Amino acid sequence: MKYVSLKNRLLLGSFVVCSIITLSISLYQISRLQQREFDFLQNEISAFQQSVMPSIDEALWNYDWAMVKTIASSQTNQVLTYLNICGLEDGFCCSSGIVEKKPFREYRQDIYYQFSPSAQSQKIGTAYLQLHYQPFGQLFKRYIFSEFLVNGLGVFGVAICIFLLFHLGAIRRLIRIANYTRDIDLTAVEKLQPLITTNRGSTMDEVDLLAEAMDGFIGRIKQEFSRRKQLEQQLNHAQKMEALGTLAGGIAHDFNNILAAILGYVQLCYNSAEVGSTTRRRLEQVLLAGDRATALIAQILIFSRKSEKYTQEICLTEIVNEALNLVHASLPGNVTIETDLDNELWMVGDSGQLHQVLLNLATNAGYELAEHGGKIKVSLVSLRLTQQQADKLDLDIGDYICLTFCDNGSGVPKEIRDRIFDPFFTTKETGKGTGMGLAVAHGIVQAHGGRIILEPDVEKGTCFGLYFPQGQAAKKREGSSPDAERAFHVGHEHLLLVDDEPIVIKMGQELLQSLGYHVSTSTSSIAALRQLLETDNIDLLVTDLTMPEMTGIELASKLRQEKPSIPIVLYTGNVDLLDSSVLQDGVIDQLLKKPFKIEDLSRVVRQALDG
Repeated sequence: MKYVSLKNRLLLGSFVVCSIITLSISLYQISRLQQREFDFLQNEISAFQQSVMPSIDEALWNYDWAMVKTIASSQTNQVLTYLNICGLEDGFCCSSGIVEKKPFREYRQDIYYQFSPSAQSQKIGTAYLQLHYQPFGQLFKRYIFSEFLVNGLGVFGVAICIFLLFHLGAIRRLIRIANYTRDIDLTAVEKLQPLITTNRGSTMDEVDLLAEAMDGFIGRIKQEFSRRKQLEQQLNHAQKMEALGTLAGGIAHDFNNILAAILGYVQLCYNSAEVGSTTRRRLEQVLLAGDRATALIAQILIFSRKSEKYTQEICLTEIVNEALNLVHASLPGNVTIETDLDNELWMVGDSGQLHQVLLNLATNAGYELAEHGGKIKVSLVSLRLTQQQADKLDLDIGDYICLTFCDNGSGVPKEIRDRIFDPFFTTKETGKGTGMGLAVAHGIVQAHGGRIILEPDVEKGTCFGLYFPQGQAAKKREGSSPDAERAFHVGHEHLLLVDDEPIVIKMGQELLQSLGYHVSTSTSSIAALRQLLETDNIDLLVTDLTMPEMTGIELASKLRQEKPSIPIVLYTGNVDLLDSSVLQDGVIDQLLKKPFKIEDLSRVVRQALDG
């Protein structure tokens, strides 16, 4: 499509309109000249009647045709081109001039003579006149150029002045707006400056309104781009966290197998070592390190969970008090804790995991305040999120519990604020942190349907805001489950141990044999099922969950259909892969998490055998 600028269009339009106006004015003025011609003819007739007709009356009454002829010849000119005078009695006529010189107008008048003032006038003859005038076409050819030139100077002069004023007041600003919009680079919209027009004073016109609307539009584009960039960052972070979670869940099984074998053999060596010996003390340190490794794997698995269903109603106020009491003893003496907690704030969740969140936050704060001391302030309030607050936190509108955990340390540098929830990211020295504390806290809070954020508007120190969906108040449940027995539970029954990892099979067999059991092993779930169905001397099946040919659940389900009396113990390193219905439906009798201790193994096996 061909481009024609507004200025050129206005120039062309103004020229056409001015030309039409000038031509119309010129034609009107020429028509006025024509009218003046007709008025001049009327004046000629009036002058003829007043000055000439009395003389013609007298000469015609006296039959002085020589005088009549003289008068007629003297009156003809460029306007009165023909004059004819006729007597009534003798029928004699006298004429002068050029007859029918076109264009012309005719005039006839009867000639009367009055003898005395009191006598009646008597008709004595007639007068016939032809008056010539200039036609409109002739006037047009004669005057059109001069009239058009004179009128055009005025009309075009006014139009040029109006155009210049309009060009200065509107077109130049419109051109600036057009160039501004044409040069907009959406890839760098954050750097785009507002559209600034000429100083308009206290008044506004349509161009100013257009510029103002353009500035508003650009502002909304910036907001939308900022929102989309934030959503893109959140999406990238969520995808990264999901990928790391998937990776963590994928390696948990293999890592737990390795760790289970190591801890199992260490426990065997520890149990067989002499009490009080150096070897036993060293093995005890290995077991403690193994416990820390087990806790780290548990944190990784918490981080890797995509969703979890919680049914336990807990009082978050009690959880916070319990966790802070536990933490207080481990903090440096120059660090104090200040609390402001609302009572009886309930939610649905897992108390152990929430303990873990508070412990992780307190550990980080204690490390930050250890050198110079300081204060940790924890507050717990109930609030109802507005639409704006809910959108900012990506939560639904409703009632929430807000847990604020702050310290007055040096704070988090701006350049790493976006990375603090990343797994394995830490600012601590090598060997003093795993980088999983905040990542695990983030995963637990997300799994509870809440959000954890680093508050941006903090003058000094670090402040985390944790938001949990608030539940209905419930009566405090009394009583708690007893501590697990630390004594070993022994037996003499025949057990079948199934696992696809030979090192885990060997370790498990030795652990169970050390408890007095007779143990058969199999690295194939299909071979194990065949053995179970063909023999009747196996009292208990102990199987791993994840196996290549047939999973532990599938093995248990098939065995339950054929021999429902055989109890089944299932162990796994990733509980998230296990459907909770298998426990409720009675497919398995007991569940054991890897890596496990010998006392846990002895207790679970004994409980399964005893029903």
